[in-house]
Formats: sequence, structure tokens, C-alpha cells
Amino acid sequence: MNRQTMLSTVLVMTFAAVPLRAQDGDSPKPSDGAKPSQPTATELANQKAAAVRETAEADFSELLTGATLVGNFTTDSDQPVDPAKLLRPDRYELATVNKVKDDFWLFVYVHKGVPLPLTMKILWAGKTPVLTLDEFTIAGMGTYSARLMFHGNRYAGTWQHGKAGGLMFGKIETAEFKKERQANPTRKVILPKQTEPEVRKE
Repeated sequence: MNRQTMLSTVLVMTFAAVPLRAQDGDSPKPSDGAKPSQPTATELANQKAAAVRETAEADFSELLTGATLVGNFTTDSDQPVDPAKLLRPDRYELATVNKVKDDFWLFVYVHKGVPLPLTMKILWAGKTPVLTLDEFTIAGMGTYSARLMFHGNRYAGTWQHGKAGGLMFGKIETAEFKKERQANPTRKVILPKQTEPEVRKE
């Protein structure tokens, strides 16, 4: 390659690189103060659902802490049952009810005056909590399966203990309700003794 050819090659390469450099210089640089991307509709929906669940869980804990479940239960039978004996009274006193992690909650059940901590599963149907037991063993009491729904100040569901099973339902006497009842007990009306009417002698 002679000197003239070499000079022509250098000039061609130089001019060919100029547009590239100009294009590089015109490209916008990302600004340091770029705004963060806005959450998507799905992310907003998930955040709203999480907030609703958090509120429902707090309300459920407050509802059952210090409450008593007062109601009745039935036992399934293949034979005719006397309606008068169909319902049997049921009662469960709760000291505290708090979420532990994920779907698991710690229920401190007071059995015959003795606190009994039980970690049980709560699943949710929207805002409605459902106590869910599958072959759940309680020391000294047996193994149980159950589905118990809580709604407002009521509870209802099914129970199974070995071969025996049935329905259970009742009302939730909250801690506030019990305090109010203790502060304002039902007054008994004592009627005055009725005396025999006087019979006048003539």
C-alpha cells in the first residue's frame, strides 16, 4: 500500500466514524432523579386485599380474646332421636386468640379452669374465618376434625371425634358482653307475699 492509498483509507475511516459519534452524543442520558415506576393494577389489588385481610385478622383476634362460645351440639344417629334430646349444651372459654404465622393461630382454651394452648389452622372465605381441623390430637381428650365458621356474634359448623360426629352452633359472648353483664346483672323481681282476704264476721 503506497502513501496516497494509506491516506485515503484513514480519511474514509475518520469520516465514517463522525455520524456514530454525533449519534452517541445526541442520545438522552438517564436522569439521576428518574421517577419510580407506578404499581400495576394487580399489585394495587394485592395490596388492598392484604390490608383487608390484616384488618379482618385483627378483628377476629379481638372478638375471641376473652370470649366464650355458648351453644349446642348434636350427634348423628341412624336411629330416630327424641327431639328433646337432640340438642346438648356446649361451652368453650377462650383466654386469648392470636395469629402465629401464615394460617396458624394460637388459641388458649380454658378447660376446667386450666389454660390449654392449642395451635390451630384458620382459613378464610373472603372476610369469614373458618377453624379447620383435620385429625387434630389434643392430649388426654382425643383426635378431632372440624369446620367451624365465625360470622358476627355467631358460630356454626361440624365436628368429628372418632366415629361420632355432628353439628355445633351458638353465640359468641365477647369479653365486652361479659363485662357489661357483670356490671348490670339481671335483677330478680321479688313479689310481695299475698295474704288471704279478710272475712268479716257479721
